[in-house]
Amino acid sequence: MIETRQLSFEDIKPQKRTKYMQILEILGERKMTAREIEKEMNRRGYSKYFDMNHVRPRLTELVKDYEKLVECGVKEDSLTKKRVAVYKKKE
Repeated sequence: MIETRQLSFEDIKPQKRTKYMQILEILGERKMTAREIEKEMNRRGYSKYFDMNHVRPRLTELVKDYEKLVECGVKEDSLTKKRVAVYKKKE
């Protein structure tokens, strides 16, 4: 059972790395929310359908595990009208 899970994880590792690269590319020098990043991923054809779960976990990992991004503020989400984090590349 553990072997099967490990093999499954190994299969998705390249996809995670690709998502990291896509997020970093999209951000460039900009500051964006998770929704803005996901919208741009859709626009560029990186995602086949809109799903915030494509982006949110990767943003958390890029902030906490890899220290490539930082939360640099908050702004109101255009859809939910709630305050959400804004991300940028770490300098």
